[in-house]
Order: sequence, then structure tokens, then C-alpha cells
Amino acid sequence: MIPISIPKLYEEDKMLAKKAIDDNFIANGEQIAQFEKEFAEFCNRKYAVTCCNGTVALYMAVKVLNLPKGSEVIVPSMTILSCLTAITENGLVPVFCDIDIETWNVDFNSIKNKITEKTSAIIVVNTYGLVVDPNKINDLKTSYPNIKIIEDASESHGASYNKIIAGSIGDISTFSFYSNKIITMGEGGCVLTDDEDTYKQLLMSRNLNFTERKKYIHADIGFNFRLTNMQASIGLGQLHNIDKTIFDRKRIASGYNKWFQSNNKIQIPFEGNGYNNVYWYYSILIKENYNAVLNALTENEIDYRHFFYPLHKQPFINSTEILTNSEYVFDHGLILPTYSELKDSQIDYIANVVLKSI
Repeated sequence: MIPISIPKLYEEDKMLAKKAIDDNFIANGEQIAQFEKEFAEFCNRKYAVTCCNGTVALYMAVKVLNLPKGSEVIVPSMTILSCLTAITENGLVPVFCDIDIETWNVDFNSIKNKITEKTSAIIVVNTYGLVVDPNKINDLKTSYPNIKIIEDASESHGASYNKIIAGSIGDISTFSFYSNKIITMGEGGCVLTDDEDTYKQLLMSRNLNFTERKKYIHADIGFNFRLTNMQASIGLGQLHNIDKTIFDRKRIASGYNKWFQSNNKIQIPFEGNGYNNVYWYYSILIKENYNAVLNALTENEIDYRHFFYPLHKQPFINSTEILTNSEYVFDHGLILPTYSELKDSQIDYIANVVLKSI
């Protein structure tokens, strides 16, 4: 079986994790602060606050914005459930928008059509390694200065548009460091901001809202969302080696593109002028014989994933609304194995299985 993903761990990751163990700082420790400092600098932000996973990062980001209860948050339907959870668990109302058929990121015309007087925030997602257009984000901020922009950059570590890097877009941004991410800690998340007050709120939000730790006095109901020092240590090694990981992702994308780019039955990932796609996963649209391709991959023991099932069509929502592009890319989207150790010969093999069955 060729798996969909295998995490790439570097010797530096192991060395730093061992140091955390040897120093007996497996929970709290200096590597957490060091990672936060270096990751904030990497993303061109002033502050970073780590937490236990990317779902929690989104929850914390929405919570600290103190949006009016019952107000509306626009979110792309073609994304992970975590974005929806962050909205509903903060007492807010999700409004689903469609995606752009070429980039698979949010369709800004669809966003504008969904904005009402009740809209308090918009979540934009950098899908499969491609950042949203920051110029269009700035246009939104100019037109709607009171609406907060939350950037979910979990799938786009190191991606950029005209040197504007993922994680630096909008009022607040979030990352996941799950095992399949470009920077991995196994689990883990992070929230980034340029606002000092927001930063202070995030620090309290991840740590039970303590005001006086020794006396166990809390400002409000809170949760433990902390990251361990061992995870942060691995993250530091991952961050220091991110250029190597992205180089591998681009090698893999180039290998697949060689086979697919001239086939009119396949839409390859978007990478227009100014975009630096980091290919979290290599993803394509199969325009014909989709099920035959899936069957062929299964028969040849090649793992794959569908695109995200649209949130508005989830069985616990089952909206009658039609979001054409979100539904189309689920019906035709295919994610192929993408990880650093994937060999060129394996890429050729996978591509040929797809092409022979299409």
C-alpha cells in the first residue's frame, strides 16, 4: 500500500525532543516560547500562541474576537468541520459561501453576496497549500471595516502570494500541526495576531483563564488548551527544516503535473502569477470516469482522499442550498499521496494508474 501521507521527521526534531526529555521539561519549557517567537517571525506576525491542535486554535481565534452572540460568520462550505465548530461553539451563526472553481479557495463574489448587517466575521481558508488573494482580503476590509477576517492557514505553512506569507493575512490567523501537515508535531495548533490585547487574551484562553496561578483564581470559565514542550521541540526542528519539506512537496507536484497537465480530463492545482503553492496535498479534479479512477487506485493499493464534503450538505445540517462549485469539487476531487519520502518512480506509477482508468 502506498499511503496518503507519512510525516517527515528530521534529526534535529529528534535531538530537540530528546533534550526536552533529558532536561525533564516535558510539559512546560523554554522550547514553547522559542517556537512561538520563531514561528511568529516566520509568518511576519508580532505574536504567536500555541495550543493543543488546529481545531482548538480556530475556536480560540473566534472566541478572543468577542463577536456579538448570534451574529453571522461567513465560512466556505468546502472545508474541514473545525471551521464550523469554531463558529457554533462560540454562539455564532454559520453562513456558507461557495469556492472559486480554479483556486478552490473562497469565492469573494459569493462572500459579498452573503454579507448582511448581521455579519461579524469571515473565515477564509488557504486550501491544499494555496493562500487566498490578500489583495481581495484588503478590499473586503476597506469595504467592511467592522467585519473581522480569520485566516485558517493550517494547510499552507510557508505558502505566499507576492511574498505575503500565509498566516499574516487578516485580523487573526490559525495553524494546525497535525501529523500530515508541512510542519508537524503529531498534534498541535497556533494562533497568530499583531494585537497585544488579543495576544494576552489568547494566553489566558489556553490556560484555564488563570489570573493568579498559585491561588487558583480564574477570570472566567476556561479550558486547558496547552501544548507540551516535547511537541514544541519537534516543531522547532520542523520549522528550521521547512524549506526542505516544501522542496519535496514541489518535487512531488512537478512529478504529477508532468503526467496530468496536458490531459483535458484532469484539472491540476492552481499556481498563478505571484502564487507560491506549497502543495500540502497534491489535489486534482477528475472530470470523467471518477469512480473508475477510485476503483483503480484501490485495486492497486494506492491510498487517496476525496475533497472536503461540503459543510452545508453534512447530514446533521442537510441544507437545501446549492453551492455549485463546492458540490462539484467534492464529486470530482481527488487527493493523491503526498509526502517527502514518496519516490519519483511511485509518482509515475500512481499517475499511470490514474491515466489508464480515466
